[in-house]
Amino acid sequence: MSSDSSSDSSSSNDESNDSSNDASNHTSGLQMVNALSMLPDPIDAAHQVADQLWKQLNGSPDLLMVFVSVHHARTMGMIADTLRDRLGSRHMVGMTATGVMSGVSSIEGSAAVSVMACRFAGVEIKPFWVEHLSPRESMDQRAAKLSECIGASDEMRAALFFADPFSVPMVNLIPALSASRVQVVSDSGRVDQIGTIIGGMASGGNKPNSNTLLLDGDVRHEGAMGVTLSGNLQVDTVVSQGCRPIGSPMVITKARGNLILELGGERAIDVVRETVRDLNEADKELLGNGMVIGRVINEQKSHFGRGDFLIRNVMGGDKTSGAIAIADLMHAGQTVQLHLHDAKTAKEDLSLLLDGQRLYSKPAGALLISCTGRGGEFFDEPGYDATVVSRAFDPKPDGASLAKAGTELDPSSGIPLIGIQAAGEIGPIDGVTFQHGHTAVVGLFREPD
Repeated sequence: MSSDSSSDSSSSNDESNDSSNDASNHTSGLQMVNALSMLPDPIDAAHQVADQLWKQLNGSPDLLMVFVSVHHARTMGMIADTLRDRLGSRHMVGMTATGVMSGVSSIEGSAAVSVMACRFAGVEIKPFWVEHLSPRESMDQRAAKLSECIGASDEMRAALFFADPFSVPMVNLIPALSASRVQVVSDSGRVDQIGTIIGGMASGGNKPNSNTLLLDGDVRHEGAMGVTLSGNLQVDTVVSQGCRPIGSPMVITKARGNLILELGGERAIDVVRETVRDLNEADKELLGNGMVIGRVINEQKSHFGRGDFLIRNVMGGDKTSGAIAIADLMHAGQTVQLHLHDAKTAKEDLSLLLDGQRLYSKPAGALLISCTGRGGEFFDEPGYDATVVSRAFDPKPDGASLAKAGTELDPSSGIPLIGIQAAGEIGPIDGVTFQHGHTAVVGLFREPD
């Protein structure tokens, strides 16, 4: 989606990647502006980003989102100090990643510092570190602790959550985090929870203590943290898993742990083989991207379609037992369906979900958490996710403009955006928060309706 910039990019070149986030585009209550620097020296990069942001802001920011490439993992504290001194920000949250995004620019493999400055009038910002949760505690006990930790309330609008994959047991944490929000019961009896939770896992580090997390003045190389936003704000989410179903929905009739033993009373591996055998040649080639399976989230629905499945990897199969291994815990009675993951479907899915968001007001900014597997190699073009999200709310060109060949995109258009390529994406489906893979999770920040 976004084009890579050269590592010796000048200030003027970086300014072209800022999405022209002048204050006139947004109301005074909510302002978000982004900036990017690819200067190799961390202090120089921080100064360059601060200069770009200060030119666009109407005052000191309430929150800075700071994402840096792995090249700056050990100097993130210095970057944070420089940004705080230059911009006077109250709060700061961020981490390291293999790729960082700013506007329509997505930088993979080069040194980069990407920062989003936010001014949130009437919004309470609560920073939090998640302390150790005992596996001996019940789900309700863990959820209660997390509710107090993140400051869940009736006014909670979103929690931005980030973690180190080597030190945090996400299997127990994510369900408890999802359940930690305040519950509300509708007139129909449906139980929903207030606020959304989005974020991701640090990427780039290949061993413990090789990633970096930043929260206000605290820099750590392990753990989980974030900020909760409450009050005068609306945060809408888009979770695009980018997969399409193959075969038919099937009910698990026997399972153990992460193993599906039987589907519809037959050996699971035989059912999978039969489904694959019926695919056309083009779809069989797509299996090279890896087979995935979707688990229905809400079994009460009469029909299952896009957004009803939680996608998980199929890790392998065993001919002797007939089992297939799934990257999740499974149990009998769940409905599942095999899926394929390919670039064409991923593009269509993200565009369709963003089209639905065009029915509402133009966001002041966006946070994008995209899988490391959704980079330039997967889409055969750099920065696809960032470009599509940033430009999703641009006015649609008229027929005459579409007919003109070689028409260039206005570099000043698009909404402000910051993002990362994550080692795991965190976002809601049907109101429940999950950790994902192969997914793009988008948070859209708006004035309240």
